[in-house]
Amino acid sequence: MISKLKTGLILLSIFVFFNAKGQDKEFSKSTLKYCIGIGVSDGHRTTGGGGLLSVGYQRDLWKNRLRLNPNLTVGYFNAKYIQDVRDQWFNSINFETILYFDMIRLKAFSLTIGAGGVINNTIGLLGTGGYPPSVSSSDYISDWHYGGFLGGGLRINPKNSRIAFEIMPLNFHVGPDYYMEGFAKIGLEVKLK
Repeated sequence: MISKLKTGLILLSIFVFFNAKGQDKEFSKSTLKYCIGIGVSDGHRTTGGGGLLSVGYQRDLWKNRLRLNPNLTVGYFNAKYIQDVRDQWFNSINFETILYFDMIRLKAFSLTIGAGGVINNTIGLLGTGGYPPSVSSSDYISDWHYGGFLGGGLRINPKNSRIAFEIMPLNFHVGPDYYMEGFAKIGLEVKLK
């Protein structure tokens, strides 16, 4: 499923890139934003590594430096490479509202930081296993969390291009009840006319 989504995102990027190339038009202050990434999720009952996809809307608030980005981020995680926890497969669904700010900008390149709030629902299956081996039954879970987002990275926004890119190696969701997600992501922004 994740590989199909990755392939779709790559094909969409190529299509939009070639469709927008050579256009020298004014764009609106709104963009559609798509991201893909890898990371870890750790909660009160869950621990795992995996991938995530994000889809959202972004609005320029001030001089193309301050942007508001509400989005939906969905991740799939498992404990395949972690030895001391139960077998587990779970999805992490995050509703985020983030403010991004370009701290340093040099032509098309900018150093970006982001902060905001997140509401999370972690749903999945906890299996058997772990250390010490004491769990012999499986459990379905649906845990709700809330917290904050903090992230940063590089944004590439050519002036006359309809496409902007971002490379965000440091992103964190942190909240009470041991809720934490850390991930790296790359993103594509499509400017609307």
